[in-house]
Amino acid sequence: MGFARTGSARPGAHTASASEAQAERLAQRPKLREMLPLLAFTGLYVFVYAGEPIKYGYLPIYMRDDMHLPTAVSGAVIGIQPLIELILMPVAVVVARRIGMMHLMVLGAAFGVGANLCFALTGDAAGMFAGQILMGGVWGVFAALGIIVAQRLLPQAVATASAVFMSSTAIASALGGLTGSLGVSVLGLPHVFFAPALCGLIAASGIAAMSRSRFAVH
Repeated sequence: MGFARTGSARPGAHTASASEAQAERLAQRPKLREMLPLLAFTGLYVFVYAGEPIKYGYLPIYMRDDMHLPTAVSGAVIGIQPLIELILMPVAVVVARRIGMMHLMVLGAAFGVGANLCFALTGDAAGMFAGQILMGGVWGVFAALGIIVAQRLLPQAVATASAVFMSSTAIASALGGLTGSLGVSVLGLPHVFFAPALCGLIAASGIAAMSRSRFAVH
């Protein structure tokens, strides 16, 4: 009988333990208010990234059809960005330790503004190379530091922060594609690149505001 009583008590104990574990998980789940700084930063990152589908969609067309650049030159223009990005990623980490990550990201977003102005206004190969070098600076900063900042904005749930930040690229691609198609129909080439320049300016201003707030990440 003693064994019977012990055995019958175990399911209730397991149920209580499971309920306590579930309650603990729910308590640890970040609330929307706690996620607001992360969502704000991710939204600003969307504005930074939105220029990429516009650039890769329309810059090769502009260089081929309007500038009549040789294929080798156009390929070199496109290919120089990842090279600069790889070189600058470790540099960005070192510089961020000195001036702060968000302060460096303001500069990175400003590089994006300058890059798109080069695409929109210069009209020669040197301007295209200059724009792509600046874009390498953008992604040297954001590729190295973006997810770190996101995780520090929600330190109690770094997995959630990582997932939210990484999923933003799909939203940014959709935004960039829509902006590019509308921009080309209204502004034409190369003036469509004023649109991502404006997006970059919004991002730089927003990150600058965050860097001066209580949510600043250094």
